[in-house]
Amino acid sequence: MNRGNRKAQIFIDDLDRRRFSRILLEEQKTHGVKVCSECQMGTHFHLIVTTPRGNLSDFVGAFEGRFADYSNRRHGNVGHLYQGRFVDVVIEDDVQLLTALCYVFLNPVSAGLVTRIEDYPWSTYRATAGLGPAPPYLSLEWLESLYPGEPLKDAQQHFRALMNEAQPVVAYFGPQSAAVDPCAVKRVVRSYVGENLRLGQLPRLFRSALRASLSELFPPGLGRSELPTRIYDARVTHGYRLVEIARHLRLHRATVSRIFRSACKSHE
Repeated sequence: MNRGNRKAQIFIDDLDRRRFSRILLEEQKTHGVKVCSECQMGTHFHLIVTTPRGNLSDFVGAFEGRFADYSNRRHGNVGHLYQGRFVDVVIEDDVQLLTALCYVFLNPVSAGLVTRIEDYPWSTYRATAGLGPAPPYLSLEWLESLYPGEPLKDAQQHFRALMNEAQPVVAYFGPQSAAVDPCAVKRVVRSYVGENLRLGQLPRLFRSALRASLSELFPPGLGRSELPTRIYDARVTHGYRLVEIARHLRLHRATVSRIFRSACKSHE
């Protein structure tokens, strides 16, 4: 993903969005990249891609550079379009893939742009779920990984139903295998989100996917000596804001901030 410089708009109008998709298609072919999902917001974009040639930087650099040149030329701007180098996270298994897909596809809903995920026109969700034609750069081979042995149409139907669940990642495992413990799935995702992304590397919603509730993190009867570790974990691993933690604990924000800073020093 990448954002506009100084959080400015990357896409001014639909013409910009269509040009972005066209450049993406051309560079995807040139670099042999498979685009698993795309979502164009206003100030930023998200992509999930597979790079068989191990050339992610070359691919992103090429299409970002071409689009920046086009955008500056069309809108009469100079300088950087993006805030800096793109942010990338390696996806290594189905849980991480599904977590990333949920974030990318639900981003417009979380931002309040639409109320239903299928109503956002600048995302590949509709094509992925079988609700519309797929753009030529979109690869749906990953559906075979999530639903092995299923025809594409059936896999799309399953995925569409899954995305309507309150907790898609847990739901993905729950109905298909009674032996899978949903709590274990949550722990896997929390570990991935907390340990590999850490604080501030990606938007807060991604870090908070399937996170524990504050009631779980701060159970009744918790001793004061445990507060620093718990506050640090809630802030860094689970992405809660200090004001949310303070409100839950019924403590002043300055108090929680002081405890958090002290905990940070012990983790240095």
